[in-house]
Amino acid sequence: MSTRLDLVLQKYPEHEDGIRLLASRDPSGNLKYLDWGAKMLASEQALAPEVADILDLFQQFKGRWLGKQGKREQVNGDVYAYRPQDLAKLRSLLLKIKRATDRKRHKRELLYRIEGEVEADVIYDSAELVVRHIKNKQASVHYGLSTKWCIAMRREGYFEDYESHNAIFFFFERKAPVGDEFDKIALMVPRNGEEPVTGYTSIDRRVDIMTLAKVYGTRVFDIFREVYECSERYPGSAMLCVCRGSATQEQIESVFASIVKGSRYVDPYEMDLILEAICCNDAAPLALLKKIERQASALSLAAWKRSRRRGRRPGHDSELVRTIAAALVIHPSVPADVREKLVKELRRRHVNVDKIHRVVRDDRVGVSWSDPIRGYRYHHHVRRHSLTLSNLRSIAQRLDRRAIQIRKKIEKLEKKQKQKKRKG
Repeated sequence: MSTRLDLVLQKYPEHEDGIRLLASRDPSGNLKYLDWGAKMLASEQALAPEVADILDLFQQFKGRWLGKQGKREQVNGDVYAYRPQDLAKLRSLLLKIKRATDRKRHKRELLYRIEGEVEADVIYDSAELVVRHIKNKQASVHYGLSTKWCIAMRREGYFEDYESHNAIFFFFERKAPVGDEFDKIALMVPRNGEEPVTGYTSIDRRVDIMTLAKVYGTRVFDIFREVYECSERYPGSAMLCVCRGSATQEQIESVFASIVKGSRYVDPYEMDLILEAICCNDAAPLALLKKIERQASALSLAAWKRSRRRGRRPGHDSELVRTIAAALVIHPSVPADVREKLVKELRRRHVNVDKIHRVVRDDRVGVSWSDPIRGYRYHHHVRRHSLTLSNLRSIAQRLDRRAIQIRKKIEKLEKKQKQKKRKG
């Protein structure tokens, strides 16, 4: 390489300082761009630092394409194909590719950036293995990196769903990975007394304690004892308390703040259920209840737009508004004047306010305006029997038209059958 440098210096002795700077910053590692850089210096198209910057970008993006089909440009893989008069064009192309790459990287960083504190406690630590109690979603995403666990997906609400059902997680991690599916293990403890503790490998394959003992040795049984003791000591999460209707004001406010801050990652159905559950907690303050009444539809719509589902359920907004209003009507913190307004609105929406009561569905508190004997969808029954005379007449006319269409189809089918019999 020193020979190459000497040759270039002999060729362009008046640019020795610039050539030596290019040689110190040559990105190829063997000075293969040095002669080209010296040629650019000799043409006085740019100074040595600028040429060095262009070569750094060239080494990074050579062969890359920019633009859409029909208007695409490519960085030639051979830098010597660019003449001194092409330097400005090359620099512009490289800078455009760099800006496009920076934008993509920024989007990826936003996608995988973990907002909030990672909360996890180490319950077992040895030279080969560490086991952590995962306390929040940020910790699940952080320590579940490069696995296929649904609870490690930042943009999905699976962790919150498990949390609301009183399940907690413990992650096994090898300190020196060997490259198999047991480098990381997620252990789910249901805490409902019915389902067993289950382990999942990094590829999300279900395994039991005996399989883990074969991989990690008999120390697994000591770890499981620590897991059970930890799960018994650990209280229910704020989300769980909210879903069960027993949350404190602080827990309610923290859950609401978390779903508002992360509404773009909350499942739309889960968002509606959480908002309903918050309004069914007696400790929910009036200011928060009013905020939910105002923002419920917007929060649900934001969660829906950012989810992978297409479209929305028919009547989704009106259903959510009725549900929130019904929960507020029977909430003890709502003053009488506000309650009267809500009652009028609910009656306008065909809700039997005398039947509104709290219910528990799938271990989650909610509200219903149904008759316990007739079933949950009693409000639809009321709406059918509150039709006006004009509505009934229009329905009868539609049914008559439909009956005429069906009779015509029957006649056509009968004619076809008769023709087949004649031919036969």
